Amino acid sequence: MNETPETNDTAATPSKRARAAAKTVKWTGNFVLGGALIAIVVVLIAATLARFDIIEKIAGFAPFYLTVNPARALTIIGLLGLGFALWRKTGHLWKLALGTALSAGLLFAQYTMLILPGRDVPPIHDISTDLNEMPQFTALDVEPISTGPFTVEEWRAYHEDSYGDIRPEVIDKPPVEVLANARALAETRGWEIVSADPEAGRLEATATAGYVRFYDDVVIEVTPVQDGSTRVDMRSVSRVGVSDVGYNADRIRAFLLDLRSMD
Repeated sequence: MNETPETNDTAATPSKRARAAAKTVKWTGNFVLGGALIAIVVVLIAATLARFDIIEKIAGFAPFYLTVNPARALTIIGLLGLGFALWRKTGHLWKLALGTALSAGLLFAQYTMLILPGRDVPPIHDISTDLNEMPQFTALDVEPISTGPFTVEEWRAYHEDSYGDIRPEVIDKPPVEVLANARALAETRGWEIVSADPEAGRLEATATAGYVRFYDDVVIEVTPVQDGSTRVDMRSVSRVGVSDVGYNADRIRAFLLDLRSMD
């Protein structure tokens, strides 16, 4: 007995819906995977070019923070697409799953390396153990103080509020020995020694930060104390940017801690 037209339409409806759902999931997978790959490739190429000074550091870093919102959108679309695909049991999941994972991975890197650290530190990039008589550079061309877009008073307030623990270190050794140890420690960290003057009690060097290798200039001053010990002051300042995401403060803390523990 032949089926009526109504029966045929009813039977065909689920199949049409399934094909439409599968097509939607497949298209969404292509979109999310393609978008994630484009974003990651652009970020990596730009960062690598900046790392080797083929392009400016800021230009190389820009795609990393400019792709935050696209990474968020792709991750959300991917998760919604996966939920829809599992609900409708459409298949065609591997591109959607891979794209979502890549988007989420990029977003995770952006949050852990930029967004979250940036929330915990002030938007400044010139850090010193002494705000009243800041160590000054003589070999490197660095401003007496680099406040970025802020006034000196605003910069100082940021510094005192967030980096009050950064203070001069007193080490029970003569200045010449402390400066020699500082140079050896800087060299083990891969810093470029620009100037080391035992008579003036000053060392200047250039350090790098992050994969892009942003250049940060460092000056270390040693001053004799009456009891025979040495006061160590240190300043670390980024060449570009407003916020350093805490790199300079962390550098000073770690360096002075290691310097104090050296034999």
